[in-house]
Amino acid sequence: MKKLPETVTHQFAQLFAALRTATDDLKLAGAEANLLGDFSRVEALNDSCRKLQALESDIRFTVDNFGSHFKARTDANNRPHKGHRHHTRKAGARLRVKVGEQVIAEATIAKTPVNGYPSQKRCDCW
Repeated sequence: MKKLPETVTHQFAQLFAALRTATDDLKLAGAEANLLGDFSRVEALNDSCRKLQALESDIRFTVDNFGSHFKARTDANNRPHKGHRHHTRKAGARLRVKVGEQVIAEATIAKTPVNGYPSQKRCDCW
């Protein structure tokens, strides 16, 4: 799993601390506005506080899941294909081979040429 460099992690820690400080300041200003009876200001400050908390949550989620994107991508590339011999190029694709009057069409493209040419038959071109 890939990790963020230490300097980037340190910068994110500073960003989170600044966001928490700003959130605390908004909460204090909201409490003061509440004591003064300015409820429209309280509502605006609470809304701003919620937006900062949502921003911090989104950034934290992104930072925490940074390595999972790369891990999933590398695991997908390193997996061997299961049942490789039974795959066709397209779903329902068929290969028809005509040898003389005989038409050979097996269930998979891979089996058609193998089953179509008997091993006893040889080329007399030399």
